[in-house]
Amino acid sequence: MIVRRYVVREMPEAVASIRRELGQDAVILSTRNIRVRKWLGLKSERRIEVMAAAKEDFAASAGANFGQALKKAMSEPRDVFTPAAPGPDAWSELTSELAEIKRMLAENRSKPTAPPLTAPEPHERWRAFLLAEGVDSVLADRWARMAVLGAEEAASATGPKEQLIGAVASDLGPLADPAPIRRDSRIVAFVGPTGVGKTTTIAKIAALHVLAGQRRVGLLTTDTFRIAAVEQLRTYADILNVPIAIADEPDDVPAALASLGACDLVLVDTAGRNFLHGSSIEQIKRMLSPIEADEVLLVVSLTTKPADALKMAKMAKPLGVDKFIFTKLDETESVGMIPSLVALCQWPVAYVTTGQNVPDDIDIVSVRDVLQAWKEARHDG
Repeated sequence: MIVRRYVVREMPEAVASIRRELGQDAVILSTRNIRVRKWLGLKSERRIEVMAAAKEDFAASAGANFGQALKKAMSEPRDVFTPAAPGPDAWSELTSELAEIKRMLAENRSKPTAPPLTAPEPHERWRAFLLAEGVDSVLADRWARMAVLGAEEAASATGPKEQLIGAVASDLGPLADPAPIRRDSRIVAFVGPTGVGKTTTIAKIAALHVLAGQRRVGLLTTDTFRIAAVEQLRTYADILNVPIAIADEPDDVPAALASLGACDLVLVDTAGRNFLHGSSIEQIKRMLSPIEADEVLLVVSLTTKPADALKMAKMAKPLGVDKFIFTKLDETESVGMIPSLVALCQWPVAYVTTGQNVPDDIDIVSVRDVLQAWKEARHDG
């Protein structure tokens, strides 16, 4: 058997050579890609190595006996493509390539090296965290700087999250403290957009006061706009055994309040409207005018976009809002909107609700207590 090795650029080149030299019955034993070095080893090119074999009788028919065929088969591998010795043009090409490589190396050395990748500064890490939590950008920058400064000055072993929470609470001052309904407030109105849970929140607060047994509670609803809103509040009133009055128009308010004259705490449920429209705010304002509430609480869902919540709060200022109630804490993992709105509007937090159960899912907590959730938040600081 005759075995030969071919190194070619393309497979058809090998097939033609094999048929020409070994005959039509030759068999290709193997093929593989290899690299062939050129120009003193500076460059390499892709080639295909092909091993082929043919029976010995083909070699004999070509005029060679068995011994000669065996000697030829075992000789040095033969390349179909044999590069010629470098001539003057080749040396000129090689010299040009070497000069180009030298120029590129010199050019790279002259370029300034990029600074090594480093982790963001603590201020930037905290600022990014606060922005992701829904905090206003200006407040995020200020609170991040305060947290970093506090960490540098602190002598205790307080963790970085506690430093951030402390910085926010310190900046809010008294606004960070809980501010439930005052004992001297008799009429308390609840305002807010549709779907934030005003009626359910009123039922929770009414139940807390009924269970405490210290105040006689009455309910007043002006929400005749929403289907079944009156019936929902009436159901709660029946369960709690408290009186309820209804006012369809501002002119109905005096008589409704008079029917609740024996109550020393009247909780007013207003219609949920689009708080992004000035016309809706004006309608609520006209309804609240004869009520003369001692406190007005704006109910905000924590599932609202922070930018939308801020716009609604600004639109609600003509209603005489005193405090916030934040609902649906159980439906979000971000609590940054709470201190952000408190700081921007200068209204404290009266209550935070955490579910639908009446009266269990409502809490009177400080902003610092709410921000303890940040300790569980994923952060590299």
